[in-house]
Amino acid sequence: MQTNLAENYSSCAEEIIERLRNGEEHLRGYLIESYYGFIMSAVSKTTGKNQKYTDEFSIALQAFNEAIDCYDSKHNVSFVSFSSTVINRRLIDYIRKNSKYNSEYPFTYFEVNENQDYVESLSVQQPSVFTQKVEIEEEIEQFKKNLASYSITLDDLIRKAPKHIDTKIMCISIAKKLVESDDLAQKLERTKRLPISEILSVFNLNRKTLDNQRKFIIALYLILKSDMDIIKGYISFLTKGV
Repeated sequence: MQTNLAENYSSCAEEIIERLRNGEEHLRGYLIESYYGFIMSAVSKTTGKNQKYTDEFSIALQAFNEAIDCYDSKHNVSFVSFSSTVINRRLIDYIRKNSKYNSEYPFTYFEVNENQDYVESLSVQQPSVFTQKVEIEEEIEQFKKNLASYSITLDDLIRKAPKHIDTKIMCISIAKKLVESDDLAQKLERTKRLPISEILSVFNLNRKTLDNQRKFIIALYLILKSDMDIIKGYISFLTKGV
C-alpha cells in the first residue's frame, strides 16, 4: 500500500500541501510518513539524538504537522526550509523548559531568542508573519557564510561592534563608500582585506581606529552589497543622511 501511495503522490511537498488544502486530507499522513527521515535528521541536528519514539521525535512530528498548516508558498520559502525551522524552534523551546537538558546545553546556546516565546507566538501569528521569521533565519545563515569568506564570525561582530553612535555612523559611511567605489569594492573582495590606505586617503581618521572597526565595516559592506532585504532594512534607519 505504501508503494502505491508513493507512486500516486510523488509530487513535491508544496504540491501535496496545496492538494491537502483543497480537500485531500488523506495526504497529510502520507506526507508526514514520507518525511520521517528528514524529521529524524532535524531532531539529531538539534539534540544529538537519533532514535524514534522519544519525546523529542514526537515534538518534531507535531512541529512538522504544524508547519504543513502554516506554510505559505507565496513567500518564496521552500517547505523543507520552513519546516526545518519550525522543528528546530519547537525542540529548542522543549529543551529550554526541560531540566534534564540543563547540563547538556549552555545557556548562551539559546541567548539569541531569549526574548521570544516561539511556540506561543506561533499559535497567534499569521502564517505571513511566521514565514518572515523563516526568511530572517535564512538571511542570517547566508550572512554567516558571507562573513566566513572574510574569516569573520557573528561572535566577532558582537565583541567588536562599536558602542558609540558617531563611530557607527563613521563605519556606515566607510561601508557605503566601499559599495559606491568599484575599485575599492573589487580590491576588498579580491584580497578579503579592508583597503586601509585608500580609506585613510578619503576619511580623516586614525589608522588604529579604522583597524579596530575593520570587521564591522566589512560586515556592513556585505549587508549593503547584498540582496538580504530584511537585514538591510534593520540598518537602513542608521544610514539615512549618512
